[in-house]
Amino acid sequence: MKRIKTVLIACGLAISALGQLSNSRLIAYADDYKPDYRSRELVKFDDGISKSYRFTAAKAEPELQYNKIPVSDFEVSNLSPDIVTDLDYTDWWYSEWDDCRYLFLPVTADRDSLIITYSSDDTICLNGQPVKSGEMTSLLGDADTFQITVGDKDCGKLKVMQSNIGCIYLSTSHGGTDALDKNRYITETGTTVMLNADGSIEYSGAFEKLTSHGNSSWDYSKKKPYNLKLPKKENLYGMGKAKKWTLLANYLDHSMLRNKLTEEMCKAAGMDCVLDSVFVDLYADGSYRGTYQLYERVQIQNNRINIRDLEEATEKLNSRDPDEYAQKAVGADSPDEYMENSYKYYDIPNNPDDITGGYLLQFQQWNRYGYKCQSGFVTSRGQAIGIDGPEYASKEQVEYIRSFVQDMEDAIYSDTGYNAKGRHYTEYLDEDSLIIAYLVQEISENIDATYSSFYLWKDSDLTGDGKLHFSPAWDFDLAYNNFPARRVNSDGKSVYSYKPDNLFAAYFPIHGYEDGGVTSSSGSGRPTVGISWIGQLYKNEDFVKRVAELYYDRFEPFLQSLTEGDNPYITQMAEDIRPSAEMSNARWHTYGGASYCVFGSSSGATFMDSVDIVRKYINKRENWLSDLWKPYKYVKGDVNDDGALDIADVVLLQRWLLAVPDTNLKNWKAADLCKDERLDAFDLCLMKQELLYR
Repeated sequence: MKRIKTVLIACGLAISALGQLSNSRLIAYADDYKPDYRSRELVKFDDGISKSYRFTAAKAEPELQYNKIPVSDFEVSNLSPDIVTDLDYTDWWYSEWDDCRYLFLPVTADRDSLIITYSSDDTICLNGQPVKSGEMTSLLGDADTFQITVGDKDCGKLKVMQSNIGCIYLSTSHGGTDALDKNRYITETGTTVMLNADGSIEYSGAFEKLTSHGNSSWDYSKKKPYNLKLPKKENLYGMGKAKKWTLLANYLDHSMLRNKLTEEMCKAAGMDCVLDSVFVDLYADGSYRGTYQLYERVQIQNNRINIRDLEEATEKLNSRDPDEYAQKAVGADSPDEYMENSYKYYDIPNNPDDITGGYLLQFQQWNRYGYKCQSGFVTSRGQAIGIDGPEYASKEQVEYIRSFVQDMEDAIYSDTGYNAKGRHYTEYLDEDSLIIAYLVQEISENIDATYSSFYLWKDSDLTGDGKLHFSPAWDFDLAYNNFPARRVNSDGKSVYSYKPDNLFAAYFPIHGYEDGGVTSSSGSGRPTVGISWIGQLYKNEDFVKRVAELYYDRFEPFLQSLTEGDNPYITQMAEDIRPSAEMSNARWHTYGGASYCVFGSSSGATFMDSVDIVRKYINKRENWLSDLWKPYKYVKGDVNDDGALDIADVVLLQRWLLAVPDTNLKNWKAADLCKDERLDAFDLCLMKQELLYR
């Protein structure tokens, strides 16, 4: 399995329309990106803090002096002089926030050898030096800020910024990236050049598709994320050969590191499959677009989720492409309907002999299930699951994996952990894999957690262990206190994503359950289990104990290195991309404090301030979780907390029970062997027995 390697650090998003509310203690939240398909959730802050969230800064319109100048075009080329390409050019960009113009250069640009081409009413001068259009000049290497004049006219400032990381140039063949940004349903083709920071070529050639990516990350971002497909598999930036890639914009995350630090945490924890990414500067159709994160896509593939490709095996046995067969539903009126105990499939006639795997599954929100999932099923308790691989699954394939998952769910929700077939839930899933996936969601307080972008997979029984594994982690730009949300389950537990001192993912309901019922696509309420799989398992003390063990062993050391010390790891990650990030922030104005956030308040006055907000929150989160699970870390009976149970602990507990003055138990919970939240002679007897017979 790719990425099984563990980084031993210990040793060395969709969101609803969010308007300005008259009551500043309320925020609006919903789960789908389609405006006409959302239900609004109001979350009341109960901590007495008055907050206001809005799309744009509540500031007066600036007085713009230089927004219109007598220059119609200004382009700088020869940005990557060591390669042969006609894609390495960019225009300048006018910032209405700063009332000036910016020139954003890639790391490869030699500022003493750039070509400036422009159209103007007169000669452009920079700091009084005339610029000849179409000729190479060293002028841009003289300073970082220039006074622009056209003839005798003052035209404001030109500020030059340069990055420090690799870059990607895109050139589209049709309407351009601006048109795609306005219409998410457009598909573009074109050519691209991808470079490393040293100017060497990673890839040069055609791309087959450039399309929109994401839900809230698309709808609420001016800086758009994209999916990129190449004509054939390419090994980009050492991440392994693949055709499909994603360019994350991280516009809603002003630190731009929430996805990256989650990736690093998953590696440190030894998650089964971790997808890699690299930061790049993106230039598209002659325009600088900002810092992007080139990411591997979640898919069944040798270099990603390396399990048997059941879809490929099925295609070989049928004369038509899988999506050309009729889509059908069982247990629902149509494939678009969310209904408990229903499933949908494609009427594909021929199946391989082995249909036990591989399957790539994703938890889906009930109100997206209809149009997001080509194949899928809804469990008896209301958990909607999309089958991402095979995307177009046959009836037999859906029935097999549906039955497998349902048997597991039945075991999870039973009082004993066993289903009616006498099988324990751990016979269906790799428990450590599930717990690691849970801890990633819990630590990050991801608002989607087990709602969506929560992946699990099963290999063929012939090549795998016959169990479900939970990975990779995906989509964390709204985690780590980047969006305030509340969740309520059927046990009446309310949890909050903006509080570092509460359990969050452990108390999730199955999506659709809200305060005692589920709103179906037909508009009627139906009884649906209001506790997620993880929430149900968390009621089991043995499960919680293993959660604590894995947390202390695989997560706590990484979190400490991430946020603590003179040079915490998150600060190092930020410094590695700082010049690029500051360029991107200047382009998109993702700085300046909370008033510039699309959601929440997780923004600082500068890029590094935004990073430090994340660092401080994770540090608070780590401290609270470490205290919460500390009782599961101790040695049974070790009341003096020296790491071992011995006669000293027995004597100490006896003295405490006899109320001997100045007798303190460093860890009283270690002595609560009766598990009744009190200490008495019964606990003392059990402690002596534990010491005598161990």
